Amino acid sequence: MSNIISLIQSKFPKIDEMPFLSAIQQGKFGRKEILNSEVVELYRALYTREKIQNIYKDKLKEAADKNIVSKDELGLMTEVIDDEGETEDHIDHLDMRFKLFNGTEVKRGYFPKFNDELQKINDEWMSICQESDLFTLMSCTAAIEGWYPDISTFFEKEYSKRGFNKDELEIFIAHQDADVHHSESQNNILLKNIDKIDIDVVDKMVTRTFNTSKAYDKMKLEFAEQENSVESYFEKR
Repeated sequence: MSNIISLIQSKFPKIDEMPFLSAIQQGKFGRKEILNSEVVELYRALYTREKIQNIYKDKLKEAADKNIVSKDELGLMTEVIDDEGETEDHIDHLDMRFKLFNGTEVKRGYFPKFNDELQKINDEWMSICQESDLFTLMSCTAAIEGWYPDISTFFEKEYSKRGFNKDELEIFIAHQDADVHHSESQNNILLKNIDKIDIDVVDKMVTRTFNTSKAYDKMKLEFAEQENSVESYFEKR
């Protein structure tokens, strides 16, 4: 196995490094607390996803124009990026995420209110994407998508114990297969272009990437421990 793939995988956070995941594993929190925690995921997704997709596509196009990546690789990665949205095979992943909030007023058209701490984490994640060259960014996204299938399986198992049904858990079920494909596709391109990659830079940026994952997880614990109704965190636009 290539050193870059080994490096990426060595950075995967363990559950005991993540306070919210650890609390869930210990049997803490019910449906209300979990929905409060999921406000964090909507804050991240609604306010960063499209921007990051555009950054990634711009870096891919620039690399393709310079013949750094092939047209086939450009097409494959564009498909991987667009797979977060609505396709012939599935609804938009954001629509899946809103399914968790069945039984509440929260649905598409509702946005989490501004939160200073969450915004700082979003800004850091955006900075990582902007500062990275194509293959460093690809390493960071491959890292997340390599780590997340097992985490998705964990959430499906644990949330089902709290009464969530399969339809409500579609976001996690979908990621168990999709992110394996996404990470493998990116890993293959990284391996083909290993001579163009600065491993030390990848080490630094993947570490920063997972530090944002840990920061989001810490915020999920904080939200889960609050007594507010989930609707109080949103505004309709």
